[in-house]
Amino acid sequence: MLLVLPAWASAALVAHMDKSEITLGEPVTVTLSTELARASLDELKLNALQADFDIYRRSSDTQTQTIHGRQVTSQTMTLVLYPLHSGRILFPALRFAGASSRPLVLEVRSSSADVPHVWFKLTLHPERLVTRQTARLVLDIYDDGSLQWSPLWLPPPAAVHVRELASSQHEEMLNGVPVTVHRRAWAIMPLRAGSSVVNLPMLEALKFGNRLRYALPSLQFDTRPAPAYLPVFVPIGKIEVRSRPPTGTLVLNRPVNWILTVRGTGLSAEGLAKLLPVLTDNDALRFYPAQIEQIGDANTLAQTWRLTLPFQPLRAGNMRLPTLVLPYFDPLGGRIESVVIQPPVITAVNPLWHKLARLAVIAGLLVAVTWLAYVCWRQYQRWQVRRASLRRIEAATDCSELSQALRDFDPGDGGLRAATLNQWLAAMALHHGENTTLRQLVQQLQACCYGVSCAGG
Repeated sequence: MLLVLPAWASAALVAHMDKSEITLGEPVTVTLSTELARASLDELKLNALQADFDIYRRSSDTQTQTIHGRQVTSQTMTLVLYPLHSGRILFPALRFAGASSRPLVLEVRSSSADVPHVWFKLTLHPERLVTRQTARLVLDIYDDGSLQWSPLWLPPPAAVHVRELASSQHEEMLNGVPVTVHRRAWAIMPLRAGSSVVNLPMLEALKFGNRLRYALPSLQFDTRPAPAYLPVFVPIGKIEVRSRPPTGTLVLNRPVNWILTVRGTGLSAEGLAKLLPVLTDNDALRFYPAQIEQIGDANTLAQTWRLTLPFQPLRAGNMRLPTLVLPYFDPLGGRIESVVIQPPVITAVNPLWHKLARLAVIAGLLVAVTWLAYVCWRQYQRWQVRRASLRRIEAATDCSELSQALRDFDPGDGGLRAATLNQWLAAMALHHGENTTLRQLVQQLQACCYGVSCAGG
């Protein structure tokens, strides 16, 4: 049970605590009252409480009443306190107006049936930093999953840049017991060398509408200075660079974009603009100012930036974009490293000559098609002439008509046009070679034409 000072008329200061036992995270209310005091309770110093309690609320009230014909002024101060740790806590004696209250004892349990056991782990990776190096500060909150935790704001330490990262939640087994881990994270960047301390404020949670508040651990880390020769725009830590030069054939005098994707920590638009080498114009390429923008999730430790490098090809043919060297400082090795980007060869064409070449190809195709059509037409004509000559031979009814049809035979290339069968036979032998069978048939036809049996062939 709590120890209280019984109130009697001559008491200068009385302290009363509404509970003698609570669970860590729950509040306790302490009431301080006094009478016949000329000083105000608002002047009471509460520094002695700060080692064990967080003063959540402080209020005071003054009342004046007449007792036995005398005016008596009573003052009351109400303190709502949250313990900073579990265990047996002594509420110290407070001195006011020359008197002091009696000390009170409070038992703070780590958990109960209504309030689960909660513990915290605050880590920094890496633990030792270089100025302008970005590290991840992680607060892990362990509970049974029944608490709703409020957002947490981290007051930045002196000369330290703080950026909040995405929070997360997962389940895991701890000492054979399932727990819920609520993770809060920040990216911190010390801007000067020395020792820094991270002090987190009280963290609030709700359970069934009841407010719980917990003290969080603090963390101290040391920062060593970056080398004096290192420019401030060179990032601390490794960077990853992806190059996406334009693909395909480029058009002369038409601007295109060369895109770089840079991922790393501690990057900024101003720093990347200085980190990027100066791209000078030449007889083949003209460069325009780079466009720098952040892409992707901004709540991650390593951030992604897109660098758009517009340029214009000034002549046709093959050319190569300039080699880019992006430096960064390796804090582990203590030296400057570089990412080298070697772009491929690109090709630009003159659209006028390109169109002329296409027209030439089209004209050549038209000429080829025309010539092929002419050849086919000539072949068709020869076939028609030859077919007509063969039909006259088939239609001959006597030897004389057959002889005339043979002498007038045209294979399609102008005909032989012989006056006699012998001349026709000689022309056939000249064009197609000697044919004994044909010669015998011609002799039989001559005998038929000039013989007794010529009529009726």
